[in-house]
Amino acid sequence: MAAPYFDLSGKHALVTGATGALGRALAVALGEAGADVSVTTLADNADEETQANSILNECWSLGRKGDAKRVDLTDPAAVDAAVAALEDSIGSIDILVNAGHEANIKPVLESSLGDWDREIGRNVTAVFVASQAVGRRMIDRGEGRIVNLVSVLHDRGVPNCSLFGATQGAVLGFTKSLGLEWGRAGVTVNALGIGFYDDVAGPQSDEELHAVLERYIPLRRLGTPEDLQGALIDLASDEASFVTSEMLVVDGAIQIHA
Repeated sequence: MAAPYFDLSGKHALVTGATGALGRALAVALGEAGADVSVTTLADNADEETQANSILNECWSLGRKGDAKRVDLTDPAAVDAAVAALEDSIGSIDILVNAGHEANIKPVLESSLGDWDREIGRNVTAVFVASQAVGRRMIDRGEGRIVNLVSVLHDRGVPNCSLFGATQGAVLGFTKSLGLEWGRAGVTVNALGIGFYDDVAGPQSDEELHAVLERYIPLRRLGTPEDLQGALIDLASDEASFVTSEMLVVDGAIQIHA
């Protein structure tokens, strides 16, 4: 009997920056699809560690193995050590989901260089560092799946989101080029394109803009983190072995709305 499609049994998935609603939905989806799931924080932070452990507990409740690591994702040595420890204790990492997603909503003229550096660090540098640490191991084994989150604000401008939008364009460019660079080694690199979601920080957190978006989005609602789950399992599965350098957009069609 053929194995069911999109079955991740026997795989070990790592979700980095698993501290909010997006990380929770993605980690749980991987666990429900059969994968063992490990998680990390985005920063070396006690509150984030508590959130990551809560997400890990949900995955454990599905009968999966996994561990949580408190780590600064912009620190290559710390990330490499965390990845090595996870592979030693749980198993080789087959799937990497870079789920860190921080939106700094502030006018450019009120933003400091520190604001810029923080936004680049948490949204871009963290993706580079984690991809490098896990990717070199995937290449050695000849197989792997990497999935990055990219907001539609990489392309659509929204006032006061210039810093965040810049980071999203950077992650998309990184994804497209890295997929080509690592494809022949058996490692695919893709992106989940996300729009405006409830329970996720962003311009939609403003009540007035939230109401406008509900009318403007063609499907007449904002997304939920759970809307990403099916798309993630697709890109993480063996069925997506011929898909790389692509962005699968889950945004209620707002990106193509005139």
